[in-house]
Order: sequence, then structure tokens, then C-alpha cells
Amino acid sequence: MPAAAQAELLALVAEVAARVGVAGPDAVLLTGFGTIRSWASRRRRLLLVGLPLLQCLTVDEVRALVAHELAVVDHRRAHLVVRLRALYEEAVDPLSLAPSARAETIARATHDFAVALERKADQAASSASGLHTAARAVVKADLAAFEFADLAFDVEEQVWQRTNAAVQDLHAGWREAVRAGAVVAALDDDTRTALMARHPSLAGAIASLSPAHVALRVADAVPLVPLPPDLERELARHVLRREGDQWVTFAALPAGPDWLERQARAVTDQVATLLRRPPDGPAEVVEVLLTRLDELVAANWPAQPEPPAEPEELDGTPSVVVVAEAALTARGWRRVHPAAAGVLQGPEGEQHNLTLLARAALDSPAALAVLLELLSRDQLST
Repeated sequence: MPAAAQAELLALVAEVAARVGVAGPDAVLLTGFGTIRSWASRRRRLLLVGLPLLQCLTVDEVRALVAHELAVVDHRRAHLVVRLRALYEEAVDPLSLAPSARAETIARATHDFAVALERKADQAASSASGLHTAARAVVKADLAAFEFADLAFDVEEQVWQRTNAAVQDLHAGWREAVRAGAVVAALDDDTRTALMARHPSLAGAIASLSPAHVALRVADAVPLVPLPPDLERELARHVLRREGDQWVTFAALPAGPDWLERQARAVTDQVATLLRRPPDGPAEVVEVLLTRLDELVAANWPAQPEPPAEPEELDGTPSVVVVAEAALTARGWRRVHPAAAGVLQGPEGEQHNLTLLARAALDSPAALAVLLELLSRDQLST
């Protein structure tokens, strides 16, 4: 990243290095993925900064992550440290389907080194921004990386099917989805436990984080110079792994994605199987999803093991959002941005976040009533 391209970000990196007493990187690379990560060879130390994190974390949270990664390569043989760190992370990766004897050996041999390195990096993050900000930063970065990858997969799948092209302004779409409140990250117990184990010096602060602490937002983000189209496309290429010249922007996409209608029809058919009749409309489909999900599973997949006792154990809200969005889109509602799934605005300016409304309706009869009323309105009025 040339110094003139993103001067404020580069100044932040230099300021963090000076604050925590570590060497600054030889270069900063802007990447398309949702991560901030250090890397080193024998001659160079690099800091890779993911644009998605810059678009949804605060300045102080980015400071913490930058300090964390600069501390990792603050060694005379930084390239060996980076390699050992990668070996350890690969060996203990929970997504590994079949841990090998070699992986177990590597994990044992590098465990003490990895823990000591992580403690040093966590302490640098705390020094840069404070303990609680550092805890928020590592949790929000983990959640944002997952949510961004999920959005990129969905957008690519849907756009490719419709246009045979890749979406160029993917990162601008992510920013607008976050701004609209369409990205609702949830910190589950497994993720919290894993992050506490990975960041021992931050574990206590991570344990005390509430859902409000880990909300992703655009406010107070690192100021960035708008990206030129060629760089915007190159960062999207990193993520989508697309080659060639077939690119499209969100603005050029036709309104009303047809895949929504297909998915909503499939869910409606499942509800009809349970009811043994066609449902009266989208309101009844949604009501079944939110109040009788266990029965719905048992009716459609009778060979399943014991169905969940409570809807929360098998989250039905994504299907609720699909059904509700398809119904409202047919009545003239539109997304506030093509990437902001579930955040719709009506012809008269009324706006709803269907994801938040569906989640609230699981526990709140008042929220359920609002959602059902919205879907039961006379369609002829639009």
C-alpha cells in the first residue's frame, strides 16, 4: 500500500508500533479477507490488513489487532516464529476432520511456544487499546471474518446464477450491509470458549462480553480513501477467486432476486406437509416456523433423530426471513441495499429489519404480532 493511498491507516500502524515498543512492518498490504495478520520472510515483515475489518471495527479495535500482530513478528527470526505459529494453528485446528499422529506431535512440541507468543501478543493489544477493547477486537474480528465470508458466498452464488458474473463492489456491499444492520453477529458459547482458550491474557474480559459489545457497526471506523474500481475488483477477486473480465456491480443487478421466491416456495411446501393443506399465506408459514419448528422437522424428515424440543435449538429465523422477504418483495418492498438481506423498505417509506424482528418473535408475542400483521396486510393495497 503506497504511503499516499491510505495515509491515515499507515499512520495508525506507525503510531501503534511506537506506542507498544515494537518494530513497524516493512510494508502494509490491503487484503480482501476479514483478517489482520502478520507475515515474515528472512528479509521482510509484512502486515496484512483486511478491508472488511476496517469497515466494521472501531479505530481502537483496529489498533489492538495491529498491535497483536506486530508483536508476533517482533523477533530477530520473525520468519521462524511465523512458521511455528502456523504449524501450531494447523495442528490444533478444530475443523480438522481426522487429526493425524503428526499433527498431535506438532501440537505437543509447539504448545508452550504458541501460548507464550499469544500472551505476548495479547499484552501488546491491551497496551495499545486497553484490556476490554482488545477483548472486543479479537471477538469481533472472528465474528466479522465469518459473517463476511458468509455474505461473500451468498452474494457470489446468487449473482453468478443470475448474471454469470462476479460482483465487483463486494466490499462496498459488505459496508452497506453492516450500516443497514443486516449483519447480525452472535457470540455463541463454543466460539466464546475457543477464543478464551486462544487468547489466555484476554480470557476474563472475553467471558464478560455481552451481545451489545460485539455488534458490528460502521461508526468510528478507520478513515479510508475510496478505492478505485481496479483495486476494488482486485480485492473482490482475492475473495471470490474469479478470473477474467465478467464483473457486475450491485447497482446493475435486477431488483427482486428470483432465488428468494424459490426458497420461500420450498419452505411453504414443507409447512403444507405438516398442515396437510396449503397454508393460508406467508403469515401462517412464518407462524409455524416460529412456534412449531420441531413438528415441522418431524413431519418433513421422519427419519431424523428426536427433533429439537425448542425452536431455538434449530434456528428457524433464516427461513422466516426468506419467506417474509419474498412476500414483501412481491408487494413492492425493496432491500435498502442489494447486499442488505432482510432489511427492507416499503413503497411508503416504512422500513423493517426482518432478521431482528424474527429473532425477537421467538420470545416476544408482541414482536410476533408485528411480524404477522406485516405479512397479513391486504396485498391489494400495493
